[in-house]
Amino acid sequence: YANPLTQLPGSVPINQHVDNLLGAGEAFVICYCDLDHFKPFNDVYGYARGDQVIALTARILAECGEPDIDFIGHVGGDDFILVMRSGDWIARCERALKLFEEEILGFFSHDDIERGGYVTENRKGVLEFHRLTSLSIGAVEVAPGHFASHLQVAGVATEVKKKAKAIVGNSLYVNHRQYVVDAAAAAPLSSS
Repeated sequence: YANPLTQLPGSVPINQHVDNLLGAGEAFVICYCDLDHFKPFNDVYGYARGDQVIALTARILAECGEPDIDFIGHVGGDDFILVMRSGDWIARCERALKLFEEEILGFFSHDDIERGGYVTENRKGVLEFHRLTSLSIGAVEVAPGHFASHLQVAGVATEVKKKAKAIVGNSLYVNHRQYVVDAAAAAPLSSS
């Protein structure tokens, strides 16, 4: 189940790990990590260079986790999952964002760096400007009893990742919704 490019665990081991933590009543944070403007990057710089960016992302995320208690998985493409149990998980995510911001510049031309992005032609033949590729992390704190399965956690993590991606540049968005303790419902109490 390892991703062939990064050798990180794929969806099945990620889901099993989350379900094991839920079953054990462990608190953790799930971070859904995604690259912004990655498809146009591949269009401009080629898929081989894109694979190098994926490998860079995997390395940075692995470096920022605590090997004994944090778990990193590669869902596929430019999507990664961190299952964080380290108490300083926010600082670790911020470090990953800082490293990515610094190291991604090595993948762009000098002109694109100066411009702050690059131009591609869309499907209609219209030129579009895309910002430099950045990393977005959506984080959900999972307290014991609030979710019944990885499917519920994944649903919320996907929503939170979208909020992170709506922020320009490298970003961390932490979910602030409160959940009822009924694991079957896992319904939000508020949407702040």
